Amino acid sequence: MFSFTDWLFENKEALGTGPGLWCPLHIALIVIMLVWLVVAFFIFRKYKNFSRKFTFVLCIIMPTVRIIRMIVQLASGDFSFVEILPWHLCHLMSFVLPIFYFTKTKKFFLPVLVASFFGGVITFIFGDYYYLSTLSFYHVESIILHFALSTVVIACIADGYYKVRVKDFWQAYVGMFIIALWSSLGNALVDGANFLYLKENGLPFTLFGLHFYFTYFILVLACSVVAITPFAISEYIKKKKRTSFDIIMEVIRDKKF
Repeated sequence: MFSFTDWLFENKEALGTGPGLWCPLHIALIVIMLVWLVVAFFIFRKYKNFSRKFTFVLCIIMPTVRIIRMIVQLASGDFSFVEILPWHLCHLMSFVLPIFYFTKTKKFFLPVLVASFFGGVITFIFGDYYYLSTLSFYHVESIILHFALSTVVIACIADGYYKVRVKDFWQAYVGMFIIALWSSLGNALVDGANFLYLKENGLPFTLFGLHFYFTYFILVLACSVVAITPFAISEYIKKKKRTSFDIIMEVIRDKKF
């Protein structure tokens, strides 16, 4: 048996070795997240006031639970102040996303949404929650955070708070480049750090046996296609409808004369 402090400070010896990736818990969390995001989209699209209130609450919860985690890490004595700073992508977004939302800043909001969404989803697919037999406090907090990040992004899009335009997607690449520079700084300041998995592969595989940077590049491209496609289709349909409407109106005006 392990104690509360073992769970709180993640005493690996007391908690024991876990089953690893693709265990029942891993698969269950992936399914729950995907189902929830689909259901949430339709709920938020229909009930916009509820969506805004729910998002407001989540934007309070995200930095709050992350600050609690940082305090616990400092209290454990296993982490320095520099180590607990938001160097990792989702750690950074847990503060940046609420700041953008509360200040109603729409300029350059797209890369924040993209990084927050895919950071949350990919963590559930390739996360490391399962190396212990029991989810520690750090794991529970992380699951809450990543659920919240993805949910806020879905809400912002579904309730119309932010209108995504395909021509603005270049901002997402600029945003990821800035985040990569920030994480690289963290890797330089913290011994043994691997923020944003820039020093060592954070995935359980590499494509074609090449350097993991190549795998990251392909993954980013795939995520870009997944992200852009529905908005590109939506813009195309709206454009076609608008064009058809204009033609009809022109015919009606012609008949009047």
